[in-house]
Amino acid sequence: MKPALATVTLFFFLFAFSTKPSHVSASTGEPVVDISGEKLKAGESYYILSAVSGRGGLSFEDFGNDTCFHVVVQESSELSKGKPVKFLPLNSNDVNTSINLNVEFSDTIIGCPESGVWKITKRISEALNVGTNGVAGVGQSFFNWFTIEKAESDGAYKLKFCPYPETETIVCQDLDIFFYGDDGKRYVGLANPGQFETLEVVFEKADVNGGDAEMSR
Repeated sequence: MKPALATVTLFFFLFAFSTKPSHVSASTGEPVVDISGEKLKAGESYYILSAVSGRGGLSFEDFGNDTCFHVVVQESSELSKGKPVKFLPLNSNDVNTSINLNVEFSDTIIGCPESGVWKITKRISEALNVGTNGVAGVGQSFFNWFTIEKAESDGAYKLKFCPYPETETIVCQDLDIFFYGDDGKRYVGLANPGQFETLEVVFEKADVNGGDAEMSR
């Protein structure tokens, strides 16, 4: 798909998925904390774990016959923490709720000419999913920006796609879990009520070496 056509297609689907206003707050939010109660620090590595038992952390995998580029998935086993990420806030050194930030996998994606920066893309059926190969930083793609918000469950958080700069037609939307075909993978994408599983998360500081890890029991 040509880049210009791909961009138009994404805008169309984002507009179609935008069902209610939910813009980023003008405030600086409040500090996001990990499961130890420590404030998240920009540029350091964390696992994004499920706040609900029975599911694992977030990771990346290839899709179909493509070995590049990758899509963001939730590990099916709660024993797997997935792959660590770094949070890169917009114009801030603090990882707070309700501020735009880039999310980047800490691990290098070996064998592929792509970055680990998250972006909204359309590679899976009619869904808008989270993939890699985004670009971090101000002035980069509209589709590369996310926020962290408090979830309804105590101590849990929600991840949202939140465009920057802000628009009136395409608004912040929850990231949740969806399925495609019978491959059993749990893909992360934009929420479509009634068709997605809610994704609530917590954060755990990762070892500097990164990589997949198993949860201790």
